[in-house]
Amino acid sequence: MNKPSSNAVVLGNFIAANAQRALPEPVLNTARLCFSDWLSVAIGAGEEAAGRIVRKQVAAMHSHGNSSVLYGATAAPALAALANGTLAHCLDFDDTYIGANTHTSAPVWAATLALGEAIDADEAAMLAAFVTGFEVAAQVGRGVGQAVTARGLHATGVFGRIGAAAAAAALLGLDAQRAAHALAAAATQSSGLTASFGSMAKPFHAGKAAMDGVLSAQLAADGFEAAPGVLEAGGGLDRAIIQDGSLQLAASSFSQWEILNNSFKPYAACHLTHPTIDAARALSMSSERPIDPTQIHAARVRVSELAQQITGMTQGPPTTPLAAKFDLRYCTALGLHGHSVSAADFPTPWTIDAKIAATAAIVESTADASVDFAAAHLELEMKDGRIEIIDIEVAKGHPGNPIDWHDMRVKFDGLVEGRIGAHADRLFGVLSNFGAPGGLHQVKDVLSTLAQQHVRH
Repeated sequence: MNKPSSNAVVLGNFIAANAQRALPEPVLNTARLCFSDWLSVAIGAGEEAAGRIVRKQVAAMHSHGNSSVLYGATAAPALAALANGTLAHCLDFDDTYIGANTHTSAPVWAATLALGEAIDADEAAMLAAFVTGFEVAAQVGRGVGQAVTARGLHATGVFGRIGAAAAAAALLGLDAQRAAHALAAAATQSSGLTASFGSMAKPFHAGKAAMDGVLSAQLAADGFEAAPGVLEAGGGLDRAIIQDGSLQLAASSFSQWEILNNSFKPYAACHLTHPTIDAARALSMSSERPIDPTQIHAARVRVSELAQQITGMTQGPPTTPLAAKFDLRYCTALGLHGHSVSAADFPTPWTIDAKIAATAAIVESTADASVDFAAAHLELEMKDGRIEIIDIEVAKGHPGNPIDWHDMRVKFDGLVEGRIGAHADRLFGVLSNFGAPGGLHQVKDVLSTLAQQHVRH
């Protein structure tokens, strides 16, 4: 048996103290924003092929359980987490913790909701468990997420899986030692390749992370022993995912609430495209000199090295909506044409607007080491010779330029109203106050309505 390392001890103790921890109101408020965002993007993705196919397979397994599957029947908690975690990442519109480059809520809320329902946890317990899962994922992943992504692994498949295990362990009330084994069991299943970005496999990473997190905690609750030492700096996880040894996992300290540094997406595309979309939309909607995209001779973008690697290397027009979400030139063109870059801009079946494709073809992007993850520089050379330049220092939705409940309501309505109609207002009210008794029952009522409507259609 591996003796837990110092990181595993700190992480395990944090999880074990979940039920006794008093959470500050700003932390609870952000956790509610995360739940609202998570459920809205999951509901909005109802017809996405990846979610539909995974949901079909979950149903075919005929598992026993009372955990809700969005647009489906109930299932065992691990399988419900798989279906819902996949669905929540289908639109690539879910939140991101930049410190670990991880879409944390997709797997962690999927695991929390599924297991919480299975064990009849109350709303306050689920909210607290989600915060615990988020903070653990942040502690393990902070400072190394971008390096993991740059080396071809999907950070959500690594740190989201650990966060899901932490949330599940908190709900199950595991002691520190068993919680550490749950994290280690999740860590040894780390997976997800950035080469899969732009395909159905990317949202599957989030769903599988949620499933494995639940399973890892359930195994640990029954005495399963993994190798908690993998969570130590140089202990195994970091050596596997950053093989050149240039970075190691940091010592876990929980000195501040990392959930307050979460980022929410105003655009339904890869987060790395958002600063440039902000810049393009600002120029297209300028009250003084709005841009006519047909009069652009050349568009030059400078972005972070990671943004260029993941979104700036595409060739030709995107051939699928998933590919379009990871195409910096196409997303820039959408912004220059004044589009809101919502889910509606990436339709299924895929159709491409010839005017937007023409604008995308003249966009050139380059990496600049001095440009931050959340920043971008856009320069337009117009056909009449004038030059328009704009710098975005912090994209909308990041901690330095945050969204609020009003912004969340706009996003929520755009994703949910067409699915649940008159139920949208009531559901948003419940989510914005989640934690009060009775809230989960009302959420499940709406999910049941969704499932019934899906069966009828």
